[in-house]
Amino acid sequence: MDMDAGMDTDMQMNTHADVTDRSVVRAAEPGAEARSAPSVLWKAFRVLGVFSHSRRVLTLAQIVRRSGLPKSTAHRVLAMLLEVGAVEQHSDGYRMGLRMFSFGALSPEVALRDAALVHLEELHRVTGQTLHLAILRDGDAVYLEKLRSRRHDRSPALVGGRLPAHCTAIGKAMLAFSAERTVADVLAAPLERRTAHSVTSPAAIRRRLAAIRADGYAVDREEAVDGLACVAVPVLAGGRPVAAVSVGFAAAAGSGTVLVDPLRHTAAAISRSLLAGSAGRLIATGG
Repeated sequence: MDMDAGMDTDMQMNTHADVTDRSVVRAAEPGAEARSAPSVLWKAFRVLGVFSHSRRVLTLAQIVRRSGLPKSTAHRVLAMLLEVGAVEQHSDGYRMGLRMFSFGALSPEVALRDAALVHLEELHRVTGQTLHLAILRDGDAVYLEKLRSRRHDRSPALVGGRLPAHCTAIGKAMLAFSAERTVADVLAAPLERRTAHSVTSPAAIRRRLAAIRADGYAVDREEAVDGLACVAVPVLAGGRPVAAVSVGFAAAAGSGTVLVDPLRHTAAAISRSLLAGSAGRLIATGG
């Protein structure tokens, strides 16, 4: 592919390194309907939720501090999690157990990632840039895959990471083609301002989503991370977004429009692959 001369070859993705804290808060503060579940289940998820990409091994003291549970409770919950293989003991403390990996591999999101990977790898071969695959969940873009730049990858994106959808191209690409109820729910919640360029006005975001529907792609210019821009295209199944693909780059390097057609080709190829299997339907319906 003939890339724009001004396009920075060290492309970046706009996300945050400590990716689990937002979901930990949700798990630690269940809604009224969820409170009817046995309290030990929520305590177990509070313990599991303190682990992250940057904190893969934790001591008991760290788990107590980060979970907010009493030491005796945390120790008792850890004993149960050890027994079922959800966590394992490490020389420096505790780590996530291999059984959790096995459970996670059964997720339809993994099937979606597997269907998309061959097409992402082809785009990566052509561009050599950092690419991402994400889905939309609870107002966030959740990243399923990342292929790094062949040169220098300064991207803080991590598989499993989250960012507010309204601050990212990949999130807006999905929101623009989502049902009105989904958009309304996202815009009704407090909208985080991550940089001076973040747009937090619901009316302004709706105008942008309308433009994205017309253009077929989304752009983020320093809305999530200062100095970084991103271009994204949705992966559609039955007219609804089951995922999106994106490329990030230095905001000063250009518009990134040269990436739109390759991204569209990749998104269409992923969509065709999903039609041949069940992953797209499972993701679209949430189950």
